[in-house]
Amino acid sequence: RYRPRLPGGELAPMPWPVSLYRVLNHVAWPLEAESGRWTVFLDKLMIFLGFLVFCEHNEVDFHYLIANRQDMDNLLTGMPTYLILVEMQIRCFQLAWHKDRFRALLQRFYAEIYVSEEMEPHLFASIQRQMLATRVNSTVYLLALFNFFLVPVTNVIYHRREMLYKQVYPFDNTQLHFFIPLLVLNFWVGFIITSMLFGELNVMGELMMHLNARYVQLGQDLRRSAQMLLKNRSSLNVAIAYQLVLTHILRRNAALRDFVWFLAKFMELLALGMLGSILLKTTDELGMMYYTADWEQVIHQSDNVGENVKLMKLVTLAIQLNSRPFFITGLNYFRVSLTAVLKIIQG
Repeated sequence: RYRPRLPGGELAPMPWPVSLYRVLNHVAWPLEAESGRWTVFLDKLMIFLGFLVFCEHNEVDFHYLIANRQDMDNLLTGMPTYLILVEMQIRCFQLAWHKDRFRALLQRFYAEIYVSEEMEPHLFASIQRQMLATRVNSTVYLLALFNFFLVPVTNVIYHRREMLYKQVYPFDNTQLHFFIPLLVLNFWVGFIITSMLFGELNVMGELMMHLNARYVQLGQDLRRSAQMLLKNRSSLNVAIAYQLVLTHILRRNAALRDFVWFLAKFMELLALGMLGSILLKTTDELGMMYYTADWEQVIHQSDNVGENVKLMKLVTLAIQLNSRPFFITGLNYFRVSLTAVLKIIQG
């Protein structure tokens, strides 16, 4: 399975939920680009067999709902599990269909966006604090995964043969030669679904928060460059030098904006609400960042009128390009932010 690498070729550090996602979920996680033909064939075969297992679970879960349609308590007990199963089957196998794009996306992220601890220790520490709630959420999902192992124990203690989920089979699934393989398939589906829930959440959070850190870094570099130019006290080429700095910053800005097309592909509404608000706030401040980047001091210090005019036009362009903040949308209907999530919950 694919393991992300940094630009220097060394293995990229991954947070523990993403590492678990890679280990547990062979359906969604991509292969290495140089994987052999037989490896790719075996991977596709396993995905196809996994799809059939999900279809089998869909059938017996739905059969339980039909069998208990007159019993509202049992019906409501089985309904959430069935809905999660259907949703995860659609999301997981849709991602399996686009494995190569997912790998290319991770490659670009670690090559262009990822902020390492060695390069920016303060920004990296800030990212870890922002991701703390997501890590706690992942721990809860993991505890739910461990909870599955209690079912076989209680089956042995109370001499029962119950499945992990509310299911009705069209045959006697309590016969041992049926029960054991079906219980193993129950565990497999549980691992895939749970790893998908916390894996998507953490991959998405990492992408958003490192991208947010790059925007923060952009503002810091612009202010630092302007201050260095002003300290030189040169009035001849200061406007030209500032234009070069600003052009370089704008190109980095454009590259970051070009990177964000995929961010709405994964959606965990409640957990991403806060992260979406952070990214929205940072990008909303970009126009002000260019406006307050000491360009007026540079013009005041510069004696080159023609270059001053060019600089003012470039600053105006930078402000206009960032007049609208980047935000994630939910089905092109609402912006993913903490405010939007609270309104939906309230409704």
